[in-house]
Amino acid sequence: MQEKIGEAQENAKLDKHHILIVDDEEENLDLLVSTLRRGNKIFKARSGEEALEILKTEPVHLVITDQRMPGISGIELLSILQREHPETGRMLITGYGDMQTAVDAINKGQVQRFVSKPWDPAAIKEMVAQELERYDLVDEKKRLTNDVIDKNRELEEVNEILVEQKSEMEKLADEYRRQRELAIEMSEKFAKANLELIKAQEEIKLKNTKLESANKKLEQLSVTDGLTGFFNYRQMLNILDNEIGRAKRYNLYLSVMMIDLDKFKNINDTFGHLFGDAVLRRTTEIIRRNIRETDFPTRYGGDEFLIILPHTGIDRAKFLAKRIHADLKSHPFLPPEGQRFYLTVSIGIAYYPHPKVEDREGLVKLVDEALYEAKEGGRDRIVVTPG
Repeated sequence: MQEKIGEAQENAKLDKHHILIVDDEEENLDLLVSTLRRGNKIFKARSGEEALEILKTEPVHLVITDQRMPGISGIELLSILQREHPETGRMLITGYGDMQTAVDAINKGQVQRFVSKPWDPAAIKEMVAQELERYDLVDEKKRLTNDVIDKNRELEEVNEILVEQKSEMEKLADEYRRQRELAIEMSEKFAKANLELIKAQEEIKLKNTKLESANKKLEQLSVTDGLTGFFNYRQMLNILDNEIGRAKRYNLYLSVMMIDLDKFKNINDTFGHLFGDAVLRRTTEIIRRNIRETDFPTRYGGDEFLIILPHTGIDRAKFLAKRIHADLKSHPFLPPEGQRFYLTVSIGIAYYPHPKVEDREGLVKLVDEALYEAKEGGRDRIVVTPG
């Protein structure tokens, strides 16, 4: 068994990542393999039981499984994988009827991502790339941590040698006059050990630098929204607290705008969630190109975005909102099947200082009320909170 695993690990050098695809339908297997095989080594299994046998002998970085199969289900397979190979990525492909099951599995940690049927090749490639990048970062962090532990162990061994040599040299101090050659030899050993110590310290410093870089990448993933790249809701709250605090301390202006895509539910209902996700990504690109480097774009939830504008008064905020509104309204969206259409947005704007704003809750409440007024007024408009 060990020889087989060693041979498989040697062959792993030919392909950067190993992906195991599990589906009881051959057509689905072949379609996923043709989509993901570039740059990856693909293993196929027709059942959860067959997949478990493959996992005993092959190193696998990501498992993609259908939910409904004869024998053990996709979630049952991923639960076993979570216990026995926690470092391996876990993706579930499921139909609309199993959506709540997949969501529950994600909340329990059994599944890291799920893809609803029918899936889009470009979207699943992006999800797989993100999961493999996460796997590489965690693996690199683990490897670097082990390297640092090994180097520390080497340092401890070198220090023990130095302590022993120092003790020996102290015992021989009275004999140095008669044993000059021995003293020179010990001095050379001590110098060599110091050089090894310096070299080990430099290597540890390099490993720590790489470890910090890996930690920064993981931190970035934890504060951003995976679909849009905007800051997520939790990070939005932190940014609002910081910016309101700064505005209070230094008597600065602070504005926020809340953007809602008009009738976005119709897009999902008509063209599907994958195309809806593509519309959201394109919308965030348009928003990002119309704001400044110092602004903070965040995903408030669903098809709503909160843009935080530090050092910005109401006139400048209205100018930016009009630019975003016009740019989105003039951009054509072309679904895979159907005629192109244009998207409108409703925008609410609130600002600080304002008599009703003392903290982030007050500011968010005001901008939400402005957005509600824009939608109630017929959508496709900008409403500013009155002073």
